[in-house]
Amino acid sequence: MTLGNITDEVSRLHGKLYIVVLPDFFFVCFVLYLCSYFENLPVYLRCFTVGWVYTRILSRGVEVLQRLRMYKEAVEELRNLLSQSTYCPDSRGRWWDRLALNLQQHLKCIDQAIHCIKEGLSDPLVRTGHRLSLFQRAARMKESPSCKKHWKLLQDVPSMDVQDVSHVTIRGKMCPQTGMGKSVFLMEDIVQSQGQNENPSTSSETVMCSVEELALAHYRQQGFDQGIHGEGSTFSTLFGLLMWDIIFMGGIEDVFRNTYQVCPLDLHTDSFYENRKTPIEERLDLLQEASVETLQMLVAETWNSQQGKINPLVNWERFVSLEQAQSLAVCLGGVFLSGLIRRLCKDYRHCRGGLPDLVVWETQTLKYKLVEVKGPSDRLSHKQMIWLDELHKLGAEVEVCHVTAIGARSLRVS
Repeated sequence: MTLGNITDEVSRLHGKLYIVVLPDFFFVCFVLYLCSYFENLPVYLRCFTVGWVYTRILSRGVEVLQRLRMYKEAVEELRNLLSQSTYCPDSRGRWWDRLALNLQQHLKCIDQAIHCIKEGLSDPLVRTGHRLSLFQRAARMKESPSCKKHWKLLQDVPSMDVQDVSHVTIRGKMCPQTGMGKSVFLMEDIVQSQGQNENPSTSSETVMCSVEELALAHYRQQGFDQGIHGEGSTFSTLFGLLMWDIIFMGGIEDVFRNTYQVCPLDLHTDSFYENRKTPIEERLDLLQEASVETLQMLVAETWNSQQGKINPLVNWERFVSLEQAQSLAVCLGGVFLSGLIRRLCKDYRHCRGGLPDLVVWETQTLKYKLVEVKGPSDRLSHKQMIWLDELHKLGAEVEVCHVTAIGARSLRVS
């Protein structure tokens, strides 16, 4: 290997960090040794290396190039980023998706875009929403008249089977408002007051609410006496309560580096499951066969011993009481919780987003629904589509609740 080859290799590994002055050959060999050492580190430690920082900077640079409409340069940088899998592997799905978009729409290189989609779908580091996005792009290209001559290239694109779920539509009166914030609706709220003769009376008043609160009121009328608008935090809190001891278990090298950490370093990597595979599987087997009493006991043990302690997975305000958390765990059941937690343990980094907005349930019948709420002009994201399909396969009753507005949307408050 010549000195020039070594310089090129250093530049590649460091994401275009060009070495201008090299004191001697041995220094370059030492730098290459450090690069190979970084590559052998687990991902949760590799993110503290210089190469990771340079890769993040280059990734941000791609966004700048795209804003400047310098799409050829952006494509070149994306290909450079994708030529390595050492640094920022969790960003590969976004890179592939953006590369396919630039090639197809901006540069009109349809053949290259199709090959990019195929490579992205065959990349094991591309997960969940980005994988579905690539597949749907290929599906749209198949139906596009402008891509008819590329039809043969599109035939062997890997397929994805994501089933749709049931949809319902409710109507609400939209509040006239200014600005571009989230939709605000008006809802009649029943208020109880104490009369002069100490006889309670009821009255109604109009209150402003979000689309989720409007949907909660709708499901309350259907008999669901309990409901939480928590999105992913409802499920991550149950995950944290049922797996607390395993998440913070000792004996795993380098996942706790200082006393100020609130979670193990490997939580957002594939190493989390691999480092704890045996205890995780044992806990999942226990949940799979758990009785009502066992589920209540598991939740209560963590709640009583850890309540108030900082854990990024657990929102202690998500449930109003221990009894409510136990009630939801019992309604969901051990089989469903086992499947949900398995997915979170294996890929928490990519699965923490996209979970349904609402969980509603009946405490007496143990009936429940997981509901994704969509306001006017909102639509499902790729991650939400995948989660709804996954939850349905786990046996949950899932639903998409569309909220439509009554009256003119052009009204504004003066």
